[in-house]
Amino acid sequence: MISIVKILFVFILTISSSIGQIQFEAKSIEGNQISLESLLENGPVLLNFWATWCQPCKAEIKHLKSIYEKYKSTGFTIVGINQDSPKSLSKVKSFISSYMVGYPVVLDPNNQIFQKFNGQVVPYSLLINKSGEIEYKHTGYLPGDEIELEEEIKMLLNAK
Repeated sequence: MISIVKILFVFILTISSSIGQIQFEAKSIEGNQISLESLLENGPVLLNFWATWCQPCKAEIKHLKSIYEKYKSTGFTIVGINQDSPKSLSKVKSFISSYMVGYPVVLDPNNQIFQKFNGQVVPYSLLINKSGEIEYKHTGYLPGDEIELEEEIKMLLNAK
């Protein structure tokens, strides 16, 4: 029983971690260095873990594009974190181009970033406030999920 309590305590600490513990840096597909810490200086950040083979991811990305366009002038940004295997990484760039994804996308073929954020399945999204705290988590995608996400984003933007 004590070990279960310890595990829950560690899990809760991980979930409520500060920016120092959830920081990551990676290169975008375009070759730009992405730092969560520097993005958070401008406003909230949505990390969206996805893969080209994931049908719900494809449906969600269409909505994320419009949310990004709507709120990017407020300092809000999205970072797409691709989870394709090393074998299928060549498909990612053409996918990004054909879907006209305007926000930064980084590759995570060995799932290091995904694991750091306790990801289990894609799509997986985390909305992080300017202080580096995870405000909202969502796994999977069903039509209408984007409405709840947008409400969460608006609340964070109004809390400035």
